[in-house]
Amino acid sequence: MKKHILLTIVTLALGLSWVGCNKSGKLDTASTFKAPAGPIEFKLKWPVGERIVQSLDIKQNSEVSVPNQPASIKQDMTMGQGFALSVLKEDADGGHEVEMEFLSMRMKMEQGGKTVIDYDSEKKSPGDKTNLVAVMFQKFIGAKIRYFLDASNQVQRVEGIDELKDRLTTGGPKDPSTMFKSIFNEEYFKQMMDYSRNLPPKPVQPGDTWPVKRDISMGDLGAMVMNYDITFQSWEQRGKRTCARLEFQGTVKNKPTQNPAPNGMTIAIQDGTTSGVSWFDPELGMVIDTTFNQDMKMTMTMPMNGRVTAGAGRMLTMTNNMSQVVTVKLDSVK
Repeated sequence: MKKHILLTIVTLALGLSWVGCNKSGKLDTASTFKAPAGPIEFKLKWPVGERIVQSLDIKQNSEVSVPNQPASIKQDMTMGQGFALSVLKEDADGGHEVEMEFLSMRMKMEQGGKTVIDYDSEKKSPGDKTNLVAVMFQKFIGAKIRYFLDASNQVQRVEGIDELKDRLTTGGPKDPSTMFKSIFNEEYFKQMMDYSRNLPPKPVQPGDTWPVKRDISMGDLGAMVMNYDITFQSWEQRGKRTCARLEFQGTVKNKPTQNPAPNGMTIAIQDGTTSGVSWFDPELGMVIDTTFNQDMKMTMTMPMNGRVTAGAGRMLTMTNNMSQVVTVKLDSVK
């Protein structure tokens, strides 16, 4: 079960590396925006009072090789997360206060055709109390993180991290919350709200390309480094909205931390690639839809007994050849 949880943590970190807002409540209204003949600046907008409810969905197929096992383990997983963004205030300098609330978590995993995990926070069952994944996910439901953005949409301050860590703390020696607390730290949540990093630094027009580099914090496990190029491919009608079609492709690697994880675990990513497309609505000032693919080989090494002791040398190394599709969709706008 711990191996499943560790893979779950990494999957969440990968999936949240490109999160956008889809203001679907307004998608039924035709754009008044007219695509210009020349360059245009892409800028995020945060209307005060708006509440955007989104869902992030991940579909993953992987093949895990474990030492001393005659065959690799084929694993299929779907994971979903629902959360809301509420724009609370705008300050005199043009900055904004935005609150993120975790609404739901779901996960289903199959190995060799058998279901080993099936959890949905909206469909609670008696077995959830003894299910480590259920216990872990349930702690997120209702948690709120508050962001303070400047006029350039850069995160200046984050509140609510300590409260989230308190939710994750149970004190049990086998509880996975320690790893979650390490990864879901302040830097991680800052990066999660850093939507503007994917937008071009200057006005662009169809055919223009710009580079993006993102270091996604994974706490004691180091960071994932994503390098990709984004191309403004064309103006495209997305439903009733006039959007810029942004196509991207690049690589995914990992960067070890200078301070090794206390439990001795390490992760290495090889041959990581990412590609996908987003639709940016200049009138709404937000990405309304994103789909991307990731493929990689991930090696995870950890102590056989789950903890590090003096003189202990037996380590377990698992290799996971993984492919996943991530989509971000809107559920509602109020």
